Amino acid sequence: MGYILHQSLKLPPAPRIADIGTGTARFIICLHPEVPDAVFEGLDISDALFPLRDALPAGATLSLLDLKQPFPEHMHEKYDLVHLRLLVSGMRPDDWAPAIRNVFRILRPGGYVQWEECEFLNAEWRKSVPDSRFETAKMITDAFTDALRQQFQHGWNTLPGQMREAGFTSVISDVVSSDRFPETTADMTAGILSLNLTWARMMTARGVSGPLFGDHVDDLE
Repeated sequence: MGYILHQSLKLPPAPRIADIGTGTARFIICLHPEVPDAVFEGLDISDALFPLRDALPAGATLSLLDLKQPFPEHMHEKYDLVHLRLLVSGMRPDDWAPAIRNVFRILRPGGYVQWEECEFLNAEWRKSVPDSRFETAKMITDAFTDALRQQFQHGWNTLPGQMREAGFTSVISDVVSSDRFPETTADMTAGILSLNLTWARMMTARGVSGPLFGDHVDDLE
């Protein structure tokens, strides 16, 4: 996107920052040099991807939290910034509005939310010349998108309106293309392929991938 925090966010000294859906805590690790006096809390429904303690900034904590359930009262009006990123694959159409209300309750007055989502449905692979690598990548990505089509139809296009309905003011939508910065293209491509191949392996392990992949995910990779 070209930034970690949007330029309109003006945080107070020693802000308390919650990263919901933190996963590997990558956002916390990347943001810490920009806000070294912040108190970071990483929250996720699963701890499967939590990094080792040594990988985190001093004072940062990681704990379990389900975005879709009401947050405990001790978290209300606690944070100056709440960050969320790429939760769309785990959200059903009816999940967005209550999740946004949950986030609203834990913000301090004057606090901010930065929520990033990807519009997967109209994303497309582009090539300079056709080859088998391109066709394989496109096949796996198309299968991933088709399987999660219901989830991908919501969120990226409903967030601004639902935020206003929940009580947020000054809602800014910053829509950027995936090639906004060409130097990021290689890493983005690798990341998306890794995501799609991980999904393909999960579907194969569950026996629900059908004839599309079979036992050939390794060969496709």
